[in-house]
Amino acid sequence: MPRELSHPTAKMLSHLELIYAPGERALAATLLRALGFRVLDPQTDPIPENLGPAAAPFLIVYLDPGSDDVFDNVLYVSEVSAPQRRFEEALRKRFAADRELARLHEELRAAYADKPQGMTHIGVGFATAEEIERACERVAREPALAGRVVISPVYRPGGPGSLDDRVVQAFVYTDVVATGLLCAGQQMELQLRVDAA
Repeated sequence: MPRELSHPTAKMLSHLELIYAPGERALAATLLRALGFRVLDPQTDPIPENLGPAAAPFLIVYLDPGSDDVFDNVLYVSEVSAPQRRFEEALRKRFAADRELARLHEELRAAYADKPQGMTHIGVGFATAEEIERACERVAREPALAGRVVISPVYRPGGPGSLDDRVVQAFVYTDVVATGLLCAGQQMELQLRVDAA
């Protein structure tokens, strides 16, 4: 079925694929559920007909928990590929052997907490500021995520740390999932637009 877009030249973000480290599939699902998303694991859950046979390796993450659309507004999450795993293992060994490289790596990771709005991230829109607060609280309370996430304050328009009066924002930085290198981590912005009527 073709996408229903209101403007003939409209484009939309279809999906993002994230990765997790070997053995961390359940932890990735725990994080994404804590953020308020619906996670379907085709390896353990009943598979909807519209999912298709190629989905088995992936966690299917519906950003809108009420949606069944497997093409748009979804995240696909799978185990890191063998070539990337080998590359990251070599890079981590380099961090252990090279103090300057290790310092730069830690500086990069710290920047996600120090300057969350200025670092690369995935932005996800929420319906209310309370939903953002609840998501941050769930992530913070999840014992399995201890030491694996950094949660920013909730930035409200005009409040401390706010850079834009049009949005409420919070940021969750993690190394559980990533769109790139796991050792660099992933930042997710939880955002509510307050300027749209």
